[in-house]
Amino acid sequence: MLKKNFTSSIDGKELNDYILHVENISRGRFVEETNFELYLKTIDRETSENPVVKAKYFSGRGEFYKPWLEIYYDNQVQFESAKIVDLSEERLDEKLFKHLSQFLPPNSHIMVIYVNHEETRKGLELGVPPPATSIGYLLWKSGCTWFKDWYFAEGFWEGDVKLQGNKPLNKENRRKSLLEIRRELTEFLKKEKGEEKLFLDARKRAEDVLKDIEIEISTS
Repeated sequence: MLKKNFTSSIDGKELNDYILHVENISRGRFVEETNFELYLKTIDRETSENPVVKAKYFSGRGEFYKPWLEIYYDNQVQFESAKIVDLSEERLDEKLFKHLSQFLPPNSHIMVIYVNHEETRKGLELGVPPPATSIGYLLWKSGCTWFKDWYFAEGFWEGDVKLQGNKPLNKENRRKSLLEIRRELTEFLKKEKGEEKLFLDARKRAEDVLKDIEIEISTS
């Protein structure tokens, strides 16, 4: 029987003036895997022509294989009425990622394919820390505190390039990760003085993350 717990949970969630709508659910390679697409639906029930997310969800297996979510994220969707919604410009992207992360347990992870996100791709190549990239920042805002860049220089045999964000197992694990992120971002801000928009935006995100970390550490 196809597992629908995750898809049922995310279907119908509000995204400001829109509603998330799940379609095209199918079983993946294993019984624990579910493929699905996530669309935006307007108040008057018009559904976007293209999905905002194409996803593969793994529900977990036993003690050692924790749940994960792999997604292809498109921050722009179009409707038949010719209306185009840019989730980044309308500040819907953070809320979307929080919805996706909300139904994943501690020690699970989200992997975002970034081949279509030029800023993140280029930033990672130039040494921008993951939380300071556009995709990494969304993962950070959704509760991830450990990151891995799945980039393979010799081709795509292992799958598309993707950025992974892990949710911490517990408070101790989270604090350890926060200290490591603080160190990495502080070093980045000290050495990176580029005036390209990519670096200006990355430094702004790094400063925002550091502020969040300082507030959490000082109050914990």
